[in-house]
Amino acid sequence: MPDTPVIARLDDLLAWRPEDKPAIASLMALRRHWSGTLYRRARAEWDAAVGPSPQATLREAAAIAETLPAAREFRQVDRWLQGELWRIAEASVDARLPALSALLVPREADLGTLTADSALTLPDYYSGTDFHLQKGGIWREDRGALVYLMGARLVHVGRNDAFELHDAFAAALPDISPRRVLDLGCGYGKTTFSLRKRWPQPQVIGLDPALPCLRLARRMASERGHAIDWRQGIGERIPEADGALDLVTVTMVFHEIPPPVIRAILTEIRRVLRPGGVLAMLENRTLGDPCRDVLAAWHSMLIAEPWSVPYRALDIAAELAAAGFTAIDHRPWYAAGTSPEIERDTQRWFTPWALSVARR
Repeated sequence: MPDTPVIARLDDLLAWRPEDKPAIASLMALRRHWSGTLYRRARAEWDAAVGPSPQATLREAAAIAETLPAAREFRQVDRWLQGELWRIAEASVDARLPALSALLVPREADLGTLTADSALTLPDYYSGTDFHLQKGGIWREDRGALVYLMGARLVHVGRNDAFELHDAFAAALPDISPRRVLDLGCGYGKTTFSLRKRWPQPQVIGLDPALPCLRLARRMASERGHAIDWRQGIGERIPEADGALDLVTVTMVFHEIPPPVIRAILTEIRRVLRPGGVLAMLENRTLGDPCRDVLAAWHSMLIAEPWSVPYRALDIAAELAAAGFTAIDHRPWYAAGTSPEIERDTQRWFTPWALSVARR
C-alpha cells in the first residue's frame, strides 16, 4: 500500500474537502434565506409599521424591531448561523489538526521574521471576550488561529478567497512610496499580504497580540513568497520609535476596541508616523437607515462584538482631528459587487464600509 502523500503547503491542506461541502452548502443556503427572504419580510413589517424612512435613534429603532416577528426571527437565525459557522470551521480544522500543527513549526527557510513579546500582558477588553462567539479566542493556541482562518473563509466564501477585498483596500491607498509600513491588528495577515503586493520593496510589518495568528501568518506569507516582519504587540504600545513609519493601516479592528482605547491608539499611531506619514483605516459604518442599522447592531451584539455599536456612533473624522491628524478623508467605500445604488435600495441587506485616510 503506498504511503499517504505528505502535504507540504498550508493552503493545500486547508482546501475544503468533499466531506466539508454539504455542510457549507447548507450554511450558504440558509445565509441567503436570512439576508434575502427573511430580511425582506422584516423590512416589509418595518415599513408597514413606521414607513420607509423614519427619524429614529438606535434605541427607538430597537424598540420598534422588537415588536416585529420577522425581525426577531432574523436575529434568531443570525445567531444560529454564527454557531453553525464555528461548528463547521472547528470540525474542518480538527480533522487535519496534527498535519496543520506540523506545518506551523518554524523552519529555517521561513521568510521574514517573527518576534514574540514574552512580557506582553493582553488587555482585558481583548482577552476577556470570545469575539464572534469563537470559543477560546485566537490567542491561546494554534488551533484557535486555524479555526479563525476557516471561519473567516466561510464568512466570505466565494468573495475573498484570495483576499480580493484586502487587495482592493490596498489599491485604494494613496500613491506614495513608503519605506516602512505597519499593519496594526494584522491577524493572520490578510491585509498585510496585500500591502506587500502593493509595495514589494519596503519593510512591511504585521503587529498583533495573538502569537498563534502570527505563526500562521508567517507560514502563509512564506508559501506566498512574502518576506514580512511579524511582531507580537498591541496598538497602545507600538514597538517603534517616534516618526519611524511612513504608513500605518488598520482594517476591521477598531470596532472590537473600546472608544477610549481607540483614542489612545490613534495618538500612538501619530507618534510612530513620520511628518506627512499616512494612516489608513477600513471599517464598517452606519447607513442612516434605522431598520438596517438596528439589525446590524443586533448582529454585532449577538456575535460578541461589544464595542461595535459604540464605534459606529463615533465621529471618525473628529476623532482623527482630535488626535492631531490632518488632510482627513473619511468616506464610504464600496467593495466589488456593491455600489451607492445598491446601498440606497432599502429592500436589500447591505454591509457598509468606510475608508479613512489621514496624515500626520
